Amino acid sequence: MGKVVEFTRVPGMQTTQSSAPGRDATRPLWRHALGEVLRGERLEQERILTEVAAVAGVSPQYLSEIERGRKEPSSEVLGSVAEALGLELVDVVERVGSLLGERRETDRREAERRELLRIETSFAFRADAGVLVDLGPEHPLAAVPGATFAPAVSDSYLLAA
Repeated sequence: MGKVVEFTRVPGMQTTQSSAPGRDATRPLWRHALGEVLRGERLEQERILTEVAAVAGVSPQYLSEIERGRKEPSSEVLGSVAEALGLELVDVVERVGSLLGERRETDRREAERRELLRIETSFAFRADAGVLVDLGPEHPLAAVPGATFAPAVSDSYLLAA
C-alpha cells in the first residue's frame, strides 16, 4: 500500500516577516504596500533615492525607511514624495489599494489551494488504509471530471510544497 510521508516545519522557523509578535503575517500592512509602490515608481523612472529625497524635502534615510515599510509618513510628507515622483496623492492611494486587493485575491486562492491539498491528503490516508472512498454530491472533489479514488496499488510518496 502507499505511504504518506509528512514533512513538517522546523519549530521556531518563520517563513514570513511580521512587524509585531502574534500578528497575522499574511496580512500586509499599509506602510509595506505604500513603500513598495513608491520604490517601484522611483525605480521605473530610473531615479536615485537621494534625488527624489532632495526634491521631496526629506532625508534619503527617511525616504529609504518609507520605501522599506519601516516608517509611515504623514500626509504632508507622502504628498511631497508623490509630487517629487510626478504623481498625485490620489494616484498613490489607488495604486496601494490595487496592490492590497491583488494580495487579498492571491491569499484567497492560496487558502483554497491549501484546503484542496488538505482534502487530497485525507484521501491519500484513506486509500492507504484500503478503504474505497465514496464522494457525496456535495463534496468539493466530486465535481472534478474523471476523478476516481481507490486504494493505492504500490508504495508511493506524496510530496507537497
